[in-house]
Amino acid sequence: MQKVFKIIIFGLIMLAGSGIFCRQAFAFDLIVDGKSQLVLDQSTLSNGTFSQEIIFRTVDTVNNEYEVRQFIDAPLTSGSHTIGGDNFKVRGIRGSNVYGKLFIPTGGPNWGIDVKNNEPIYHSNAAGTADLFTLVYGITTSPPLSPGYYTGHITLVLIPINSPESQEIQRIDVIVDIPNDGGSLSVSVAPAEGASSLILNPLAANDPRGAANAVVTINSSFNGPFRIMQVLPGPIQSGDGKFIDNSNLLFSIPDAQKGVAINQPTPVSNNIQTIYSSRPDGGADKAFTIAYSLADPLSLAAGNYRSRIQYLLESAGKQVSLGALDLEIRQERIFEISISPQDQRYSIDFVNLKPSDGPRLNEVLIEVKSNLGRPYQVTQNVLSGLVSGEGEKIPSQYFSLQALSVNDTTKGNLKIASKIPVEKGNVLLFVSDANGSADKFKVVYELTCPADLRAGNYSSRITYTLTEI
Repeated sequence: MQKVFKIIIFGLIMLAGSGIFCRQAFAFDLIVDGKSQLVLDQSTLSNGTFSQEIIFRTVDTVNNEYEVRQFIDAPLTSGSHTIGGDNFKVRGIRGSNVYGKLFIPTGGPNWGIDVKNNEPIYHSNAAGTADLFTLVYGITTSPPLSPGYYTGHITLVLIPINSPESQEIQRIDVIVDIPNDGGSLSVSVAPAEGASSLILNPLAANDPRGAANAVVTINSSFNGPFRIMQVLPGPIQSGDGKFIDNSNLLFSIPDAQKGVAINQPTPVSNNIQTIYSSRPDGGADKAFTIAYSLADPLSLAAGNYRSRIQYLLESAGKQVSLGALDLEIRQERIFEISISPQDQRYSIDFVNLKPSDGPRLNEVLIEVKSNLGRPYQVTQNVLSGLVSGEGEKIPSQYFSLQALSVNDTTKGNLKIASKIPVEKGNVLLFVSDANGSADKFKVVYELTCPADLRAGNYSSRITYTLTEI
């Protein structure tokens, strides 16, 4: 089944009153299963061609005529081999466009035409009317291709015609995985414990950093040195467009004995990285584990993130693909407040008060854990003033509070920077930064005993509330 890739070109129209003029602006977005990449691998192979569709969709550009051109910025290469125009093809889908002109042929005796640099793809009508058209990019296996993992990229450029607007450019990463049965037979990579993919779910695993393992099995002997590599070719992205920086995904190989392995937590790279090397004579572990974890889970906004990790084998100067494992990071919602001690209804007690006593201090540490990616606030609600068991009250002017940073690490905005009286009712203590980062601060309560204070134990009940803004 073919996947659908969408490129959306839309115009942004701004209306303003007399004397204010706003220019028409283009925007150009590419959506490829949530990623800006075109992946051609074994799952897309049919009748000797790896192929995927891309659907282009435009909106009315308000009488701005435009065209779309294609450029090859980086050829498809595996390091030792390159896929040329004889194999990299593109064709159109007949009848997919309505108003404009599609320059890419939609039929003929061959699969399509060579992907070329500065290739005209589409030209709108004079009115720039909204339209839709479909292209199919493909890699043909005739002439034969050398097995390997090829990467490169093309760009699509929207060019306004007779308009002062600037061109809009969108890069498309192209990944081609030409399998080699010999490579996958000699070394295999699979998720541990029968899973279908690498899944990191910190809350479900009761592991604050998450955990997912891949098992590498050496199925045959090598007469010389070899190495196993991995690469994260595309972004780690959620369905709603949030990203995880690859530096937050760590890996290590803790159980290798014979070969040389990365045995300390190391960020997964967008470039090919060697993760395991055999001995010079080809000696190696029969199997080892690649352990994946998260560097800082609390910094990740809630959501389900997806990508995949590609594995490669290099031996005798040749590089072959070992396949790829799907990667999923399930970051469940975290939105909680903790009060020290761990009770949101914390009783602040001042014991054995005497008029001759100096000021008494009492601190409360407030910590918020949140990964919603949205700002929040913390409010205080004083349910009653300071009252003794006999009903004696201490006036509010003798009881104050102040919000302070914890070791200068507080990121958000402390709303009570100076001392104010503790009075019955609600007061805003803290507003997070714009990203809703996890944070902590403290509230210092100070009591000064009035001269006419009656001896006794006085207490007040206070609650703290965490709220999204």
